[in-house]
Amino acid sequence: MNKTIQQKLATHFGVKHSEGGLAIKEVNENERTIKAIANTYYWIDSDQDMLVKGSSTKSINDRGVNSSAVAKIKHQSDHVLNTQNTVGRITVLDERVIDGKDVLYFESFIPETRKGNDDLMNYKSGLYDNHSIGFRYKVLELAVRNSQNADELKNWNEFYPMALNPEKADEMGFFWVVKEIELFEISVVSFGANQLTPYLGSKSATDNNNLKAELLDRIDQLNAQLKSNVEAKTDRKNIDMECLQLKQIITDLQLFEPSKKATRKEPTNNDTKKEESKKQENNLLTILSKNYKNEK
Repeated sequence: MNKTIQQKLATHFGVKHSEGGLAIKEVNENERTIKAIANTYYWIDSDQDMLVKGSSTKSINDRGVNSSAVAKIKHQSDHVLNTQNTVGRITVLDERVIDGKDVLYFESFIPETRKGNDDLMNYKSGLYDNHSIGFRYKVLELAVRNSQNADELKNWNEFYPMALNPEKADEMGFFWVVKEIELFEISVVSFGANQLTPYLGSKSATDNNNLKAELLDRIDQLNAQLKSNVEAKTDRKNIDMECLQLKQIITDLQLFEPSKKATRKEPTNNDTKKEESKKQENNLLTILSKNYKNEK
């Protein structure tokens, strides 16, 4: 289902995997660094989004390698934001042209630890071959073929010729021009997807008990962090990102469920329990958000 601009801007924590080219450019074992593409610009993805050159500039300036930010953009695995899933420290992050394409490029130093050695070997052997970005939409506009709206038609005429896969635009007759994102992190992932829940254990729309248990566990961990003033003050951005991510996962899970139609059937005990579970999850997130704001 196509989303409105309001719905897209309301996305708490979006993900997009690198498409349109080879993601890993170089692995240097001696220097313990990897060079890779986090995202390819001007590629129209399964969400009909085209990220354009300059869309990450503000984030790079605000939280990139050379910024004064305490919590810089992270190199993680599977979009899990805890320290156990940190892969490396980003040392270079910019927008550049590689193989004739505009891309979001990064280099990362992999620490000399047991996990770091495993991660480096996984990159070297090709087991790690996909990257995905965690972000939030900030500025986007609609491009529509033969639109009566002057701005939508202008966007189509300006950006359609830049599309790496124009057939995607031809098929749908429109696409979104994403001009600015808030970039949170770059993750190595096992497979490419533009949805958050697959990375966190949900195998299907109906098989999500393990995911719900993990969500509750992560909420408990966040609550413990918030109770520690020292950790909360030094890790505010990460806590903020975790809250956004949890909200997005719950939103995605709700989208999986079938729409309710008019029916005379009375709700069962199981239905009541599911509704209560949802309320508890949302209430916990509300409490976390309030606690986080109070810590500020």
